[in-house]
Amino acid sequence: MELTVNDGAATAIAEILEDWGSALGADHRGYLNHAIRVVQVADLLHLRAGGGEAELPSGRLEFIVAAAFHDLGIWSDGTWDYLPPSIERARQWLTESGHEDRIPLVTTMIDDHHKLRPAGEPLSPIELFRKADTVDFSSGVLRFGIPSGDYRAVRRAFPSSGFHRKLVRLAAAAAVRHPLDPAPMVKF
Repeated sequence: MELTVNDGAATAIAEILEDWGSALGADHRGYLNHAIRVVQVADLLHLRAGGGEAELPSGRLEFIVAAAFHDLGIWSDGTWDYLPPSIERARQWLTESGHEDRIPLVTTMIDDHHKLRPAGEPLSPIELFRKADTVDFSSGVLRFGIPSGDYRAVRRAFPSSGFHRKLVRLAAAAAVRHPLDPAPMVKF
């Protein structure tokens, strides 16, 4: 499968994250690329599950907004328990942008993106987003059937830029500070 990058999705995510540049600081490029990779991987998963090209996740506002905000609470609120603030930031953006109708879906996509069990049917936005984030979080170790070359192509187009190293450091610090609950964002 040849990688096709939706420049519109990448631009839209970058525009949303412009307002968070100072909070993201040196991690801005890494987080931006992660968000873009998640949407690109969602496209690959969508196609693999039999979805049509006309309804790719990269062309859907809910995927763009969920990707932009899904981990943002780490930086916006300085917390490893980042799902609630990430959800609130997405909710605020959707309200201010006149897309209140998307709030239930986007907030569920964010809330369930670290769920360990399936979060819906293979083509549901919640499940596609969960799997796409898992693929990128695992640096392609878990791919849900996506060929490794396809993930590598996404990673070449949008490199990690220190994002994965940052997550490892944050996870290690959380394990030391909260050994009984080192991953509050994970759900079963």
